[in-house]
Amino acid sequence: MSLTLEEIKKTQKDFDLTHAVNGKRFYRDINEGNIHELEHLAVCLTGEMGEFCNILKKVVRGDFPLNSAKAEMSEELADIFIYLIKISNQFDVDLETEFLKKVSKNKLRYDESSG
Repeated sequence: MSLTLEEIKKTQKDFDLTHAVNGKRFYRDINEGNIHELEHLAVCLTGEMGEFCNILKKVVRGDFPLNSAKAEMSEELADIFIYLIKISNQFDVDLETEFLKKVSKNKLRYDESSG
């Protein structure tokens, strides 16, 4: 199955609009009046990244091989991706446009022949 970024964003938004914990909806548009929502999502994103890095640390130090940790690491990457999507939805960021702008900027910054 292959989804476009817009389809992924819609799927996540639909999920968030129809789910809640303790009566608090998963989806809230972020604005000046509720900037703490963005902070919360950023902390959650950072936490998921920390979980990914913790598994990686254990692989690097030899606790277990990479191939046995890949499924767990993949799940953490999915969590990271979900929080990025949630932030882009709720903070109204066009990830595709911003991605393309950043790639263009990086092309100017990094010479192709420098690699």
